[in-house]
Amino acid sequence: MNNKPVQYESIQEYLVQVCRHVKARDVHRDIKVEMQNHLDELVEDKLNEGLSEEEAVRAALVQMGDPDQIGKQLHAAHKPVMEWGLAALVAIMVGIGLLAMYAMEFAYSDQNMYSGFQFFLKKAVFTAIGIVFIIGIYFLDYRKWEKYSWYIYSGTIFLMVSCIFYGVEINGSKNWITIGSFTVDVYGTSPYLFMIAFAGTLLVKHKEKQGLFRNSLYFGKMALLYAIGPAILYYKANSNLNFIIYFFGLTVLMLFVAKTYKLFITSVGSILTAGTVFIIKINDPVRYRSIWERYTAFLNPTASPDDKNYYLQKSLESIRLGGMWGQGFGVENRMFRYVYSEMVFTYLIYSLGLVFGIAIVLLAVLLIVKVIGMAKSLKDVYARGLVVGSFSIIGFHFVWNILMSFGLLPMNSMTMPFISYGGTNAIIELMVMGLLLSVNRRKNMISLLNREPSR
Repeated sequence: MNNKPVQYESIQEYLVQVCRHVKARDVHRDIKVEMQNHLDELVEDKLNEGLSEEEAVRAALVQMGDPDQIGKQLHAAHKPVMEWGLAALVAIMVGIGLLAMYAMEFAYSDQNMYSGFQFFLKKAVFTAIGIVFIIGIYFLDYRKWEKYSWYIYSGTIFLMVSCIFYGVEINGSKNWITIGSFTVDVYGTSPYLFMIAFAGTLLVKHKEKQGLFRNSLYFGKMALLYAIGPAILYYKANSNLNFIIYFFGLTVLMLFVAKTYKLFITSVGSILTAGTVFIIKINDPVRYRSIWERYTAFLNPTASPDDKNYYLQKSLESIRLGGMWGQGFGVENRMFRYVYSEMVFTYLIYSLGLVFGIAIVLLAVLLIVKVIGMAKSLKDVYARGLVVGSFSIIGFHFVWNILMSFGLLPMNSMTMPFISYGGTNAIIELMVMGLLLSVNRRKNMISLLNREPSR
């Protein structure tokens, strides 16, 4: 069969009529190419049956069907898609967060520590700001961000460096920058920004260069940008936890989306080497022993009030006292100072019971499964990188916070997304969900030219 497309004016008019009904203009070219090929095959079959060219074209168009009806069907197939299930899960979790803040405001209103703190009101304000961002991001075209990926990376590095020099120091960490009356958690936000940047840089196919030296130079440069540079900044700001979160997201992107195994091995090796050099050169055994003890204390099941796992013991005790149905809504728990932050999950079990805690865990699992299913359905590799990279940070928060509350991971300041009290983090988490909904909205509206090629 002749593979060259048969060009007829009537066929071109037919294709234009079909595309007139499809509002997603990016797929017009794809529709025309696919239908042109199908019509070429039909015309070829009619010619083999002995029809003239004009008769063959007319018969092929009749067999193809009414262009207006086909256009309407294609428009329905390529129209925006709203992921209501995902939005509902997030809404439920935000609602639980507001409920928790209201309960804490009721329980701790008489304590000087939290007097006038207004947990519920501030949480509601942050949530409202986040919802505005969700709506704005939902209607943005995420594909336009890809060309700014290196700018996003550079801007993130600039903010982190600025934070080291001009940031606000809290508990020995310089993670925040104050702008007027608003404090931004730069290092807490940085893993999300890095993942958005890397979705556009890691997924660029690297052509193997000639010679071992050029390839080694390339992988060395990438390891410096992706691993060593950020690791140094996280270390200088004493932001070890955010580095763990960052490197988890980077690992997920490298191994499961970009599949750059050589670069991943190079990055891990670079970090281990740099870490060893830092430990030897700085020679601060007290600091490293303290970090080691803090992250291994959960292995010791017994503790006195002065031990590193004191909070772990109090978390387990609160869960035990909560029982199946809890101590009651708005009950006070004096075991923790930051009950509204990283210990909010434990508090909810203590006040509303283990059954309520299991419900939260199931919601988190459903949310993670939902996003994984969304990522698998995406054909645009950049879109998949955005979804997997940004949500890996939220998923990591969920898993760590839940497991540490039950003594299965070390205690730290890992908050629970959507539920814990927070300013910058609460807004960023909702912005990420807006990004996911935006990506899903356009999954049927992009050209095949932007989609992942078959392997």
